[in-house]
Amino acid sequence: MLKTLLDETEIRLKPSDSKNNRYIYFNVPEGTEKLFITYSYSPKILEDKEKSYTLIRENILRDAPEDIDRYTDYDEFMPLKNLVTLSLDSPFGFRGAAHRHDEKQYHEICKDFASPGFLKGEIFKGQWRLSLNIHAVVTDICTCRIKIEGEAEK
Repeated sequence: MLKTLLDETEIRLKPSDSKNNRYIYFNVPEGTEKLFITYSYSPKILEDKEKSYTLIRENILRDAPEDIDRYTDYDEFMPLKNLVTLSLDSPFGFRGAAHRHDEKQYHEICKDFASPGFLKGEIFKGQWRLSLNIHAVVTDICTCRIKIEGEAEK
């Protein structure tokens, strides 16, 4: 029987959230055999070319000011993209990560199988933590949606 462990949750991120983590806690009841994580974020790409050029220039000036004259074709850095990835911890520690660029993801974890990046094994009762690893938010707002379900013993 499928049970919702975390109702669909929407988290809105801003550029100031970049290079940080957001934590989402959820409880897994005894008898849960599988976890299902549905995750998405949007937009993926910053469509505003002028804003992209401004961000590229600001980052070069911040990180490599001595190279500012070397980079004349900002299109080589385009398109600029948001990147928000996932990590998962059980009550007993790390259970994996989906550090990939896909803006829509679906993951399964159980005793005998786990989506790539996650560790298969027993689904422990207790409080779990899903981490949003916010690598970069280049748009004014980036909206993340997460839903977590569990499948119990039959």
